[in-house]
Amino acid sequence: MPAAKNLFAWQTASFYGALFFATGVYLPFFPVWLAGQGLSEPEIGLIIAAPFFIRALFSPTLALLADRFADLNVAAGIYGVFAGIVFACLSFVSGFWPILILSAMAMVFWSALVPIGDAVAIVGVRRHQIDYGRVRLWGSVTFIAANFATAEILRLTSDEGVFRLQTAAFLAGGVVAFFLPRVNLDKAAQKPARLGELLSDPLLRRAVFAGSLILGSHAAYYAFGSIFWREQGFSARTIAALWAYSVVIEVGLFWAAKRLTAWGARRYLIAAGIGALVRWALFPLAIVPPAAFALQTLHSLTFAAAYLGVIMSIGATSAPGHTARLQAGFQLASGVVMAVATVAAGPLFRQNPMLAFWMTALMAAAGLVYACRLRRGMQPHAAT
Repeated sequence: MPAAKNLFAWQTASFYGALFFATGVYLPFFPVWLAGQGLSEPEIGLIIAAPFFIRALFSPTLALLADRFADLNVAAGIYGVFAGIVFACLSFVSGFWPILILSAMAMVFWSALVPIGDAVAIVGVRRHQIDYGRVRLWGSVTFIAANFATAEILRLTSDEGVFRLQTAAFLAGGVVAFFLPRVNLDKAAQKPARLGELLSDPLLRRAVFAGSLILGSHAAYYAFGSIFWREQGFSARTIAALWAYSVVIEVGLFWAAKRLTAWGARRYLIAAGIGALVRWALFPLAIVPPAAFALQTLHSLTFAAAYLGVIMSIGATSAPGHTARLQAGFQLASGVVMAVATVAAGPLFRQNPMLAFWMTALMAAAGLVYACRLRRGMQPHAAT
């Protein structure tokens, strides 16, 4: 049994490592590559936002298709390799529409790997009592490694070198996905997420609005953060370090959350709203690396605290057995908000970068208002 447990853990950890290495290349540096292709800021915003919109429509279909395979690892491998092949086709096209269509298709299939991996990992937790946190941590480690690897390639070669690394990372991730542990899910547990369930309870509705607005306020940062820093003269290494530092800080709060037992959903979301309001209001003013690093510390609040707050509110208000569906519904809702904000940020960034980030600061302020309307002491039910 220990051998089976260790093998399951290492296979799953390898998958997370490959998955988030590719994401660690894409998230900070794909917008930089897009800018190098001569695309405007509004066009970049649309390209980054498109996968969020399409995923909202096709995630249930991709999940259903994955269930048709004998084992989830086969579905994950096919999705990953297909994403890599489609992404590689970008080297043969130019212009807004071809890049939009191909990159959106690749990212929709790539993002479908996350719920598959989580589903497999949960089976390991139940069947072998693996430590999910330690397994998932490898994703954070490789995300950071990808940040610095991409920075070095960008420094030594060009934007095209980054593109080749991204393509290789997608293809390698697809191959690694084939080696996930072989599991099949209980079909009875795979009911689609319904936004109506999220919005029917007033408290949960406020938490979802708060969390979606706060997490969605990262839109300008994800689409244009690296471009903004590059315009300020930051080196590729510094940009990579800024992204890596934010992940380290994020992991730190997730780790410390075990000790913050008195914090309920309301307190987490209020802290996240305040942190996001301050972070995005000051972001375009932090034009030297020390100031940028100081603001990146707030990622522990703007992302980790917001996510924890919503998950705690779902656990506090949902019936036993419904938490997974509601979490999936929240991911859908927050993704749509992120997409809309990303599209809006493009023209604003082109006009003046301050306007894009101050728009997201207003989103954070709205999220803070909803967070303040939650009741105190919202903690997950023990039964869930």
